[in-house]
Amino acid sequence: MLGSSWMTSAVGYVVIVLTVAQQVFVEQGLPSSTDGWLKFAGGIVTGVGIALAKDFNKSNSSHPQPVAQVVNPPRVSESND
Repeated sequence: MLGSSWMTSAVGYVVIVLTVAQQVFVEQGLPSSTDGWLKFAGGIVTGVGIALAKDFNKSNSSHPQPVAQVVNPPRVSESND
């Protein structure tokens, strides 16, 4: 349930809970307009996106890979004749 970053997952779940709570307590039920449904679905999708952000190890990898390989410069010969 909580992935590699429990704080990021917790924030995502809080966003989902607050979106549902806002709909239940403030709006008193399911949305009645297209605008309401877009806000409701957008809040849930945002919460899921936040909850899964680091769970799939997109950032803060436990085994980071180098971005580029080190390239040794060519040796310069001592005689420039």
